[in-house]
Amino acid sequence: MSHPVQLDELYFVAPQLAESDIALLKAQGFERIINNRPEAESDDQPSGDSLRAVAESLGMEYVSNPINLAALSQDQVDFQRHVLLSEKKTLAFCRTGTRSSVLWVLLENSKGVDYSELIELVSGKGFDLSRCASAMAPLLK
Repeated sequence: MSHPVQLDELYFVAPQLAESDIALLKAQGFERIINNRPEAESDDQPSGDSLRAVAESLGMEYVSNPINLAALSQDQVDFQRHVLLSEKKTLAFCRTGTRSSVLWVLLENSKGVDYSELIELVSGKGFDLSRCASAMAPLLK
């Protein structure tokens, strides 16, 4: 796992996790993991159940909110918002961190933060969301 990328005080994103990454995340103070990657997207991807088992054995919250950008819905954004209502240091992951970043942009935009500023911030952190613009457009406030 590469180093988690911090998007706000409690929300970090990362590419695909391995089971061995979870103890390190716990040691770094993470309390919750959100898996934004659909199951079986690639052959080398660990199962969500195996990641959940490790996280929960360490006393961490594990949430699955799989995102397919071609079918991104307000329900998925609202689910992510609901999970984040309890303030915990959270790592959201997907294959590259992009989908988890998209959700953060949509959540912050729904709070009134300017979309362009959010895209610029996330871009500065290494995530190019330009290919995701059409999926996000219907959900922008």
